[in-house]
Amino acid sequence: MKKKLLIVITGIILVGIACVWAWPKSKPAKQMIIKCLNEAVSHYTDMNIKDNGAYSLKVSDTQMLVTTYIPEYIIYGISIDEYTVRPGQIDETLTTEKEQDSPICNYNNILLYDEKTDKFYNVKFEEKGNPVIPNFTEVKELAYELELPDTDVVEEISLKKNSDSPIVINSKDDVEKIMGILKGIKPTTKSGEIGTPVRVENIISVDFIGNGDVISRLFVYEDEGEYFIEQTGNRLYTFSKEAYNLIDNYILYINYESQEAK
Repeated sequence: MKKKLLIVITGIILVGIACVWAWPKSKPAKQMIIKCLNEAVSHYTDMNIKDNGAYSLKVSDTQMLVTTYIPEYIIYGISIDEYTVRPGQIDETLTTEKEQDSPICNYNNILLYDEKTDKFYNVKFEEKGNPVIPNFTEVKELAYELELPDTDVVEEISLKKNSDSPIVINSKDDVEKIMGILKGIKPTTKSGEIGTPVRVENIISVDFIGNGDVISRLFVYEDEGEYFIEQTGNRLYTFSKEAYNLIDNYILYINYESQEAK
């Protein structure tokens, strides 16, 4: 009896240890980000900081703080307004020297990049203490979005399938319909860092033209029975066969009309 009781108690202890060990790993990434950032700030305040009458924690301080405490976190920007869209490509952290030297209390949101998971987050923070330091309160992951120009600036859309000659659509209604087809597209997990896609089937290049210039370009294509949109530097997006056919039909229809006119 005692032996069984000892086995049960030992089992409970082992389960408890396993749960405690696994708990941090199971915590949502958003909670972990807030916890880590606030711990980093807490460590910062343990240093000898003197109030010189100004807000002493600058944006550049926060950048240093985060990159040293959590090396895989990088601050790519800081803003009064909330970041809502994941950026395509950013070459440098923060945007200007002026921004780096601004007191952090002038802002409410940080654009944070997690190198480990390749994810961007908008992190909200509030002013706390004197001198003012950030108290991080809320994290929102930024998803990729297909970057489409405003419909008002698109005068024409050029569609070119495979090696065929391009066709140009300049009817306002048709331009709006094609833009509508492309809106609401969801990204896959694949990266779209290359230029023109290769080794794919039935590729349609879509050029949005305004004032005679191409202002945006993307590729719609079939790959082993699945349909995708690729926008260089902005990932790969799933696309339905029905939506692909709607765009393809514009090409077929205009080509048919051209043949009839001859």
